[in-house]
Amino acid sequence: MNDQGGQCGQGVAWTAAPEGLPVLSAGRHRGPQRGSCVMEYTSVLAGEPWSDHPRCTDGALAELARRVNDAVRADARPELAVIAPDLVGAVGPRAATDVVVVAIARVGLAENPADPALTRIERGARARLARARGGHGPRLWRGLVWCGRIATGAGVGDSYSQLERALAGRPRAERDAARIRALTAAVADVRRHVGATSTSGAPRTRRDLPASSAG
Repeated sequence: MNDQGGQCGQGVAWTAAPEGLPVLSAGRHRGPQRGSCVMEYTSVLAGEPWSDHPRCTDGALAELARRVNDAVRADARPELAVIAPDLVGAVGPRAATDVVVVAIARVGLAENPADPALTRIERGARARLARARGGHGPRLWRGLVWCGRIATGAGVGDSYSQLERALAGRPRAERDAARIRALTAAVADVRRHVGATSTSGAPRTRRDLPASSAG
C-alpha cells in the first residue's frame, strides 16, 4: 500500500489505514489471509461466514460496494474500511435497489448536471419508489419493477456505468472521491429506507483480520 496517500478531489488527502483496519484489495478472496474486499470485511464485522455477499447488507448496496472497492486505488480503500460498519444492518424487508440507483445518479449529476442518461435513470428510480409507497401489491409490483429495470437498463450496474462515463477524463483521485461519495450516499439512503439505527461509533465484536494482505 502507498503510505503517502493521494490527493482526492479538492484538497482532501487519502492516508494510510488507521491502525487495526485491514488493508483492502480488489476482487474476492478465499480467506482473510489472502486479503479482503470491503464486503468480506463487512461479513466479519457482522459475525457472518466469510463472504462478499453477506446477508447483513442489501444486495444492491453490496453490489455498489464491490464495484467501488474494485475501482478505486489502493490508497483510497482505507475510506471503505471506515464505511464498512454502516454496511452492517443496511438491509430490510423492502428491496433498496432504486434507493441505491438514485444515490449513484445524484452523485453523477452533481459532477455532470446535464447528463441525459443519469437524469433519466434518476427520474425513473424516483418514480418507482413513489409508486412503491402507493401500496401496490408487493409480489406483482416487485415483478413489474424487475422487468422494467431490465427493459430500460436502470439497475445498479447501469447507473454505475453512467457514473463512470460522467467522470471520464477527470483525474484518478477525483474519480475515486466521487465513487466513494456515491457509496457513502447510498449507505445513508438505504439505512433510512430500511429504518436501520446508525452504527457509527457503536462497539461491536470482531474477529481479527490481518493488517496486510497478499491480494
